[in-house]
Amino acid sequence: MSLTLDEFKHLLEDPNTIIIDTRSKDQWINSHIPNSLHIPPAAVKYAVAMGAIEKTSPLLLVLDLLLEKETLAYFSEAGFNSILGHLQGGFETWQASGLRHDMLIDVEVDELAMDIPFDEFLMPLDIREEEAYNKSHIKNSISLPLAEFMDPGSMSELDEHFNIYIISEDGTTNTLAASILKKQGIHNIRIVNDGWVAVQALKDKFNFETIKKPTITKTDSTKTSFLED
Repeated sequence: MSLTLDEFKHLLEDPNTIIIDTRSKDQWINSHIPNSLHIPPAAVKYAVAMGAIEKTSPLLLVLDLLLEKETLAYFSEAGFNSILGHLQGGFETWQASGLRHDMLIDVEVDELAMDIPFDEFLMPLDIREEEAYNKSHIKNSISLPLAEFMDPGSMSELDEHFNIYIISEDGTTNTLAASILKKQGIHNIRIVNDGWVAVQALKDKFNFETIKKPTITKTDSTKTSFLED
């Protein structure tokens, strides 16, 4: 259902309503409605798996006008049955009204490499799975897998005084992660374009660490020893 701006704003008064911006990464980065989650169709499976949205969640959609029919069809076929509607005219309607909007900073991986030695508050936030992080990660980076983003306890290390640089596997989910952090009041965020793939392409510019977990080996029937991998 297409909603006028007034109808859209009225539905936003319910704190349970979630704004889903389905536009491209670049469109969302450049400007978006505050507190919207960036969930294009390609990221829906991640958002559902981590609990950011449910198929019964009351959703308001902000669509790419060129992909409006296709996107609505996707959400319908995927079983989202509580969609309240989409903003008529898309984000342009919101922007033209003069209402407050937000943006995000994205950086290339070489900028991250240059900033690390000179910014004591810089936090590379690695959102890959724990197993991938353990194999290799940027030295002093923090591991927070995307799947744990809805756990308040997992967010305890994040604070607004850090300069947070989000690193996903290939850049696909970094705006989803950023939008969740922003919705929770953490705004000092940058995303690293192309994520870990880009880091590996410029690996001579970084220092890396690995995490080796102890393995258990039986020495006899009564004793157990712990060895490093």
